[in-house]
Amino acid sequence: MSAIEHQGSRPTSVSRTGLMAVFGDARRSRLLRNILTLMSGTAAAQAVTMAFMPVITRLFGPEAYGVLGTFLSLQMILIPVAALTYPMAIVLPRHDREAQGLARLSLGVAALVAVLAAVLLALFGDVAAEALNIAVVAPYLLLLPLVMFAGAALEVAQQWLFRLQRFKVTAKVAVAHAALFNGLRVIAGLIHPSAAVLVTTTAGGPAMQTLMLALGIRRGAHARPTAEGETVQDGSLALARRFADFPLYRAPTMLINTCSQHMPTLVLAAFFGPVAAGFFALCKQVLSVPTNLIGKSVTDVYYPRMTQAIHAGEPIARMLAKATASLALLGLVPFGLVFLAGPTLFAWVFGSEWQVAGEFARWLALAEYSIFLTRPSTVVVPALGLQRGFLFFELASTALRIGALMVGAMLIGDATATVQAFAAASVVIYLSLMGLVLMLALRWHRRRGTAGTVSTDGTSL
Repeated sequence: MSAIEHQGSRPTSVSRTGLMAVFGDARRSRLLRNILTLMSGTAAAQAVTMAFMPVITRLFGPEAYGVLGTFLSLQMILIPVAALTYPMAIVLPRHDREAQGLARLSLGVAALVAVLAAVLLALFGDVAAEALNIAVVAPYLLLLPLVMFAGAALEVAQQWLFRLQRFKVTAKVAVAHAALFNGLRVIAGLIHPSAAVLVTTTAGGPAMQTLMLALGIRRGAHARPTAEGETVQDGSLALARRFADFPLYRAPTMLINTCSQHMPTLVLAAFFGPVAAGFFALCKQVLSVPTNLIGKSVTDVYYPRMTQAIHAGEPIARMLAKATASLALLGLVPFGLVFLAGPTLFAWVFGSEWQVAGEFARWLALAEYSIFLTRPSTVVVPALGLQRGFLFFELASTALRIGALMVGAMLIGDATATVQAFAAASVVIYLSLMGLVLMLALRWHRRRGTAGTVSTDGTSL
């Protein structure tokens, strides 16, 4: 049995002493259990997805997967900013009524943005796709507004559950959604294995998961009541102004970051065709598994925990350092294995026609490992009010990534060189970010005694 299971029954045991040395007190032990809950659900969901992947790749092939990868790149760029990142603020207010107001605000903003996107795509979508040399996704562009709204609603549901510490609901839904979603894709592929089927079934994923989370929320506890005498802001306009740094700084930052992350798929599709884009899309999906499994689970739990720590004036830098060191050790095996044997692994698991994807993957593993390490650091950016500075950092890092891609695609003219250049730029960017955030967290803790109480709505440091 674990040290956590022995808590209370053997207070002097070595296992309990070791646990307390790492986590400090019983509340941090609950933090570990929350992380393990999310990790177990995410692990099971990723296992289900990966079990289906060899079937899906053999059903559809690289070209169809390249069309999907190009569409997904556009989808992933647009979803985070559909609600102007207001959902990320849901865990920050002290009172649940304010968090509910933020949820309503987020959905309203997402609806308006989706309608605007639909109008623009209907008028200019085909022209833009031709200009960018990604006409293969032109028939599916009008799916994007629906996916944007569903993605924003999904983020609202997830953040609300994180706020209420109901991680079991999120974990159970992740597993059920993975099984249902991938099962439907396989059935559709057996009937008609085309790019159209792959794209349309995938586009329904966020809506499906949102509905499943909504059912979980309705079956659980409601918001906690506000104490008598306390005043709260739950009006949309007041909350929009109070958390204005999210649309002003966080949304542009997210847009820039996702553009730079998914730009390689679009560049590969434009310069080297959908097959090269399909190779990159597959290796990106596979290599994001450790980040989603461990890194995202850690940050989903650490985000509300870091907010509480900032309220209490705890040393954030120490928490960041411990979390980063743990992730560094956990990520060595999966990312190192792909770097050493990527082509062989991809050919064996996904089929011989995917061997080139393994060559891409061995270099992308370096970039994904650096992203994996910075997960805890990115958590404290909104909580410490660093979003304006983070926006400027993203602008500089995006310029570096785009420059690297252009060197590979236009000057060298080789797909593998393009991936290598992108990976090298990403390593430099994320290691710099990690060091910068740790330094600022240290400075924040030193200054807190003289600076007064820190705002937890992300408006100031």
